[in-house]
Amino acid sequence: MRKILFVLLAAMLVAMGTYAQKVNYGFKSGLNISTAHTGFQPGVYAGGFAEIKLNNHWTIQPELLYYRNRDKSPYYLQDTKQYKEKGTDYIAVPVMVKYYIKPKLYVEGGPEVNLITSAKETWEGHVSNATHTYNQLGLSGSVGVGYQLPLGFGVNARYSLGTQSRNSPVDIYNSTVKVGVSYTIPRK
Repeated sequence: MRKILFVLLAAMLVAMGTYAQKVNYGFKSGLNISTAHTGFQPGVYAGGFAEIKLNNHWTIQPELLYYRNRDKSPYYLQDTKQYKEKGTDYIAVPVMVKYYIKPKLYVEGGPEVNLITSAKETWEGHVSNATHTYNQLGLSGSVGVGYQLPLGFGVNARYSLGTQSRNSPVDIYNSTVKVGVSYTIPRK
């Protein structure tokens, strides 16, 4: 499934690049804050993107991101408060449609596919692989805003809402905020 997803993304990028007026490539990274499980979970994200310009206002931006969430949640063992640490690693493929309100200011929205690559829990000194307790593939909807700074740099913020990736009979929603910086490689 993973290979099919990446092959489809690569084919889409090539097809869109053929019809687009201009394609810019770049990198982005920043802070990722998720509210799944036990409140706010800080983490980091990093990855690359291709911004495909359709006209002066509209672009399509597929991305390939890696992000990690960390969590320390309390539990009680023999009337003493203990902490269980969790770490979940994801590969995300958002495809954002961007609309430039002004030449440097944009809003964006689109779907995001999330693939869990690793999930580990540590408690009482034991590390266990918890990947099997999660749905491997998730889908989110994202909206955001950003501003292009001089010399190819930019700042952006994005909010995503999707179903929680933990196996559960009840639908629980996972919301994520990403705040970061980007760098667009200059074209020669």
